[in-house]
Amino acid sequence: TKNDILLLSYLSAEPGANDPIESAVRFAAETDLEILKSRPNKHEVPGYKVTGFVPFNPNTKMSNATVVINETNEVFRVAKGAPQVIIKLVGGNDDAVHAVNTLAGRGLRALGVARTIPGDLETYELVGMITLLDPPRPDSAETIRRCNEYGVEVKMITGDQLIIAKEVAHRLGMSRVILDAGHLVDPDKSDEEVTQHCERADGFAQVIPEHKYRVVELLQKRGLLVGMTGDGVNDAPALKKANVGIAVHGCTDAARSAADIVLLAPGLSTIVDGITTSRAIFQRMR
Repeated sequence: TKNDILLLSYLSAEPGANDPIESAVRFAAETDLEILKSRPNKHEVPGYKVTGFVPFNPNTKMSNATVVINETNEVFRVAKGAPQVIIKLVGGNDDAVHAVNTLAGRGLRALGVARTIPGDLETYELVGMITLLDPPRPDSAETIRRCNEYGVEVKMITGDQLIIAKEVAHRLGMSRVILDAGHLVDPDKSDEEVTQHCERADGFAQVIPEHKYRVVELLQKRGLLVGMTGDGVNDAPALKKANVGIAVHGCTDAARSAADIVLLAPGLSTIVDGITTSRAIFQRMR
């Protein structure tokens, strides 16, 4: 049921993590579930005890919790993460793939939730999908349009699925030439080919942090000046490598120290101000 999905995803959500997805999951569960509304201690789930937790990792794309049911002392594990990862974990499920693609076509992100079957801590079964709406910021389309007017090409790099990336690109007025990040590390292609893909694409989907660095590196070899935005610890190498590293609002200290520009306001429109200001300075110098 809906309640099962919410409860299991709450058990596998990182408590206190400042992550928008984890916050959304915790908020949804706390708002909907009676068991969580009336509990005396906000740090416990009545009847359950989380004994082990592996937080979300960009490479595995899932988080994992080990839970004990107090009454029966039965132990089970819950995994929550990117739908393709969870579907693979349960050994495939065509209905789930269809559901995820239908949601993605509407621009909705899905998060898979699976739990282990009784008496076996290695075999998972699919519980269901949580949907999340992650719309682009209201100023993004305008920012991209202004950048293009100034002759700055904008590329979107996202960990989301390809189908969602294309939908978001379309909403932002970019063309839908989005490649799977696998293209960047394809051993069958020469560096020359990969660089051409990099130049022509409007963006990349399903990337892991290492790919960001690779994109910067390939474009710089072409003699292009590259600016890169980022907010996490794992973006720091790419921010450092780029000609202009831009740490966005609410970023980690690692990103802040690796960047050249730190944005203090949410959104990306400030970047355009940076471009106009720097060009004005350059004209004066000239």
